[in-house]
Amino acid sequence: MRNPSRWIAIGIAAVVALFGVALATQVGSDPSYAGGAILQRRAPDFDLPLLDVDGARVNLTSLRGQSVIVNFWNSWCLPCRAEAPALLEFWDRHAGDGDVAMVGIVRDESPSAARKGAREDGFDWTLAIDPDGQAAIAYGTTGQPETFAISPAGVVTGKQLSEVSVDDLEALLARARAG
Repeated sequence: MRNPSRWIAIGIAAVVALFGVALATQVGSDPSYAGGAILQRRAPDFDLPLLDVDGARVNLTSLRGQSVIVNFWNSWCLPCRAEAPALLEFWDRHAGDGDVAMVGIVRDESPSAARKGAREDGFDWTLAIDPDGQAAIAYGTTGQPETFAISPAGVVTGKQLSEVSVDDLEALLARARAG
């Protein structure tokens, strides 16, 4: 070994990187996660343009009385793409429920790229674009994917800061319905 201090530094950097990855994969993986200032508070309203319909908009106020699942996503986000089958299965189960709405909100992406990703993944629930990031800021998002459950009274009852499974979505919906 010509330069042992270099190898020691590389080894320490690798251990730190692995530790960081391990911590990052554990953040917010439980839909009952109780952290964050938004939980148990009135959900911030949003009024956003729909991704597929020019001039049409969606706002949270119009969904009052329903349990709402809000999913922040991007087509370029690998965990977002990985959770797509779970979102599809969940929505297939609940699309006909009159008391459930699901809204996908895209930020940091062009509408055309988001539309292409949504078509590829087969998304058929309400999809909106957050052009200035104000909805994401209001919800305190730190990245994508992030999913929020909102009760019929408009209170945030749950959130998940990582990729969701069908079981996670069912748990979030149950929390919203319990309100």
